[in-house]
Amino acid sequence: MERAFIAPDRRLWLVRPRSAVRRNETATHVTLELMTDDETRVVSCRRDEWDVPAPNFAALLARSVPGGASRNISRPGDEGMFDPE
Repeated sequence: MERAFIAPDRRLWLVRPRSAVRRNETATHVTLELMTDDETRVVSCRRDEWDVPAPNFAALLARSVPGGASRNISRPGDEGMFDPE
């Protein structure tokens, strides 16, 4: 189920579940993709946190990471890759 919300900075975010979930968490968690015009973020949360009439979108957004961050992948147009050195 896709949902939308307006963040405090007045950006409209579309939130939708992704099909990929960690193998041992499929029954208890959902991975969400949060998208706005110029940004994509990803967060994993418990299903009971998502399967409510009014999820806490601000908390989900605060815990999210940029799309591709967990794999050290830059989005098209981003400058360079992460370099911990």
